[in-house]
Amino acid sequence: MPLYHLRKIRILVSLVFFVAILFVFLGIALPLIAPLGDGLLQLQLFPSVLRMLALSFGTAATGFVLVILLTLLFGRVYCSSICPMGTLQDMITALSRQFRKRKTQRFRYTSNRKNLLRYSILAATVLLWAGGSLFLLNLLDPYANFGKFSVSLFHPATIWINNTLAFTLERFDVFAVAPMSMHALPLDVVAVSVGLFAVVGTMAAWRGRLFCNTICPAGSALGLLAGHSVYRIGFHEQACTHCGKCERVCKAECLDSRAKKVDQSRCINCFNCFASCPNQGLYYELRKKSGPVRQPANSDKGKRQFLLTLAGGLASIPMGLKFAAARQGHAVLAGRQQRRHLHHRGGAGSIPIDSQLPVTPPGSLSHSHFTSHCIACYLCVSTCPTKVIVPSFFTFGLEGFMQPRLDFHRSFCNYDCVRCTEVCPTGAITHQTPGQKRLIQTGVVRFQVESCIVVADRTDCGACSEHCPTKAVQMVPYRDGLFIPRLTPSLCVGCGACEFACPTEPYKAIYVNGRTVHQPARPVEDDEGPREEVPDEFPF
Repeated sequence: MPLYHLRKIRILVSLVFFVAILFVFLGIALPLIAPLGDGLLQLQLFPSVLRMLALSFGTAATGFVLVILLTLLFGRVYCSSICPMGTLQDMITALSRQFRKRKTQRFRYTSNRKNLLRYSILAATVLLWAGGSLFLLNLLDPYANFGKFSVSLFHPATIWINNTLAFTLERFDVFAVAPMSMHALPLDVVAVSVGLFAVVGTMAAWRGRLFCNTICPAGSALGLLAGHSVYRIGFHEQACTHCGKCERVCKAECLDSRAKKVDQSRCINCFNCFASCPNQGLYYELRKKSGPVRQPANSDKGKRQFLLTLAGGLASIPMGLKFAAARQGHAVLAGRQQRRHLHHRGGAGSIPIDSQLPVTPPGSLSHSHFTSHCIACYLCVSTCPTKVIVPSFFTFGLEGFMQPRLDFHRSFCNYDCVRCTEVCPTGAITHQTPGQKRLIQTGVVRFQVESCIVVADRTDCGACSEHCPTKAVQMVPYRDGLFIPRLTPSLCVGCGACEFACPTEPYKAIYVNGRTVHQPARPVEDDEGPREEVPDEFPF
């Protein structure tokens, strides 16, 4: 097969991966694309590593092993075809070239002087990971960033297009397209996603795969393996005429047509060079057939710098964790001071909640397990039917940067829903059946009696009890014919239905305090519940 066909195959495979994974994030469940996308998610590098560490070295390690084998055999095909972020960068590069002068539509070979930067970033990422923080991984991993872009930017854009089309068709009495509801994400999270997209997009428009070969930790890690790949690209000494056409289309800027050498650690196997070469001056063959491999002069220096940085940065881990803990402690102290300051005001919803711990999704086992395995891809956010799972900023501290939590002010967790446990690619949320989920206590209900409408305003309510699926909250006689909530914490599963239904503002009188380690909930007896029907609409 002629080598220039490899580029066409690569583009086709890249589009299949990109569309399938994008549709998963957008919630577009087509008959063939949806299961394909779920399967392809297992091939993402760092999610597969985290999944392997979270679950076992059995079937959970399949994706990681396949990526490593592909890299050792063919080089960085992961970066060229499997990674959706790589395909997104190629699209941005192709689009940007339509708006540039023709003479500037070319790349040029650059030396590997950026190895110091790329291996230092990789070392810092590994160091923080080893210290229990996924801060840099959540910020720089290509799959995690693609998820952030999809949920924060592409999904709202898709809903806007869908609703515009739906409302336009309705004017002509055509109702083939149903409107979709829009759920706003926190502004700070959207701002981070926009900033990251601007950085990646600018680098792609300017220099192709510059992000992949300078900042991306996945690209740097695979680059270390790609230097030992079995198949590799090289120059035919006799056929190459030094025309430089291959160098001008190399998005990784790793081809030096004058010296006839290829930096294998940066080559992403896009195969553009084969399609551009008029003399078949390049080959893609077994390493043993290509003779001795020419390595860049200072490639070993970059690897040594990676090891030195990895060893020298160990002392920074305790300092970073102490900073995060101090920041969280300061927030708790500020909340207590505010509580004391507002306590004298009285009235329903006037008393702040004291140090409410965040609630992690059911199946996440504990805060520690969740923060050490969640890569902040937001797949659980996009698939949650009630949209109770929302991205956070520093809710979990530095070690849980941008990781999601359950926000019961905007929604509640369906009693029988296990969708988030089915889609998590990293094992941060372990798979649960509906029966198993009903016995997981992700948080426990708390009641601020002075802030309740019944006590403060002498008004009948009971919204929390009406919507509790396990009857962990029940109304008992209070005074003057009124009823007040009574809690049975052992029955609570932390679904947040009571907190969402509570009408007090700005602070809830009843709320769920997260469990740092999830506990078993007491099974609900037949005479206690669960309620057969929970209204879809809340009264407040």
